[in-house]
This record gives sequence, C-alpha cells and structure tokens, in this order.
Amino acid sequence: MRKLILICAFHLPYIAIAQVKSPTIKWIGKSNRISNPGAESNGDLLPLLWKSDFQNWEAHLISGYGVTSHEWNHGQKKGIPANSGNNYFRLTVNQVEETRKFNLFQSISLSDLRNSLQNDTVFADFQFWSGVNYPDKSDCAYAEVKVIFKDMSNKSLDSIYVKRVPGEFRDLDAGTPEAEERGFNVMHEMLLTKKTHQVPKEAHLAVVHMQCVFPCTKFKSEDDVETEGEFSNTFFFDNFSLGFFTIE
Repeated sequence: MRKLILICAFHLPYIAIAQVKSPTIKWIGKSNRISNPGAESNGDLLPLLWKSDFQNWEAHLISGYGVTSHEWNHGQKKGIPANSGNNYFRLTVNQVEETRKFNLFQSISLSDLRNSLQNDTVFADFQFWSGVNYPDKSDCAYAEVKVIFKDMSNKSLDSIYVKRVPGEFRDLDAGTPEAEERGFNVMHEMLLTKKTHQVPKEAHLAVVHMQCVFPCTKFKSEDDVETEGEFSNTFFFDNFSLGFFTIE
C-alpha cells in the first residue's frame, strides 16, 4: 500500500505539468512593421523611407552584395544573412570632423496597439544583421542600434539598445589560401541580433535608429604608415525586423 501511495505521489505532479498549455505568440498586425528593411528600395544609393540627421551623403549608404571591394562573394553567399536580397545598408565614418558620425532612422506609428497596450502586456520583437569592414579590436569605431518608444507628446519612454564594436566580428577566411589570393580583401562576418522587450503602455511611436561613430583621432609621426582601417571604418546592416505580440 505504501509503495502504491509513493507511485501516485510521483505521477500526479507529472500529469499536472504535462497538462499545462504551452504559451502561444499572437502577432498584432504584421510581424515586421519596418519599411524597406533590407535597403532593396533606393535611389542614388540612398535608402528610401529612411531619414538622416546628416546632410553629407558622400558615403554610399547602400551597397550590393559582391559589388564593392572588400566584401562578400555573392555567388557563394558565405557569411551573409539567409534571404538577404541584393543590397544592405552601409554607413562609413572616419576621423574627418564632418564625417565622424552618420545615422539612419525610421518612425513607426503604434496607434493600432492602443487597446492591446491598455488591456494586455505587449512585447516588441526586434532583429537585425550587422557586420563591419575592419574587424580590428583596436579600432575605436562603434555602431549603436536602438528602438526608441515615444508617447503622443514625442517624449522618450524606454528603448531597446544594442552596441556593436569591430572586435566582435571576424574575417571568415583569415589564414586561408582564399584570403591570400584576395590580398587585402576581407570576407566579413554578419551576426544576427535578436531582442525582446516589453512595450510601455503609453507608447505611440517607435523610432528605429542605426548610428555609426568614429570618436577618436589617430596621431602619428612622419615615420608611421597609416592604413585605411586606422582612420575609418564601415558598418553593415541588413534584414531589420520589428513586430509586436502578446502571449496567450
């Protein structure tokens, strides 16, 4: 009898756990609300539906995979996102004062989330791929990617924040015969970033913002040989995605 009781005591909690329903994600509207998320739509090498605080557009803010020197072999698609399309965002910064910083941003209305925000817990699902031209740990350049949640008066309430530095990335062909054949060319690594964040109940707007900064100045003697990677760098972005969901 005692053995039977012990068996029942063991199995009853297991049965209760097994009967718990797995949570279900319910998307509110489109699973990706970002327009032109992969820089496929553009004019004069500028991404359509994105804005910038900087008027110096000398740098190409869009490039095609396999088109620009130093970058991927589009035929092999090694190291780039799945379903990446033909283009990606390309932001170059350097030690010249006028071009130390570049940004692109896009504002997304959340007005249709109002009822869900008041009656439920709403989460943001944010994803993007990124890479860098010179993956050097000593390079001072960095990239910041944010989703800023604002209320109806344009006041910032909360944000998703990601910082990327050159040392986080790799040359995927370093030390291989392919790298020697390319000489100075680099097969860049693209990394996926995924963030989930609770949306403030007063949120009315989400601003997706990418920014690259070159904060330092390199001082060198006349005998120093300066390479391009020491006074500039380029960050790459592709396949942005921002969606909102509740859990049932």
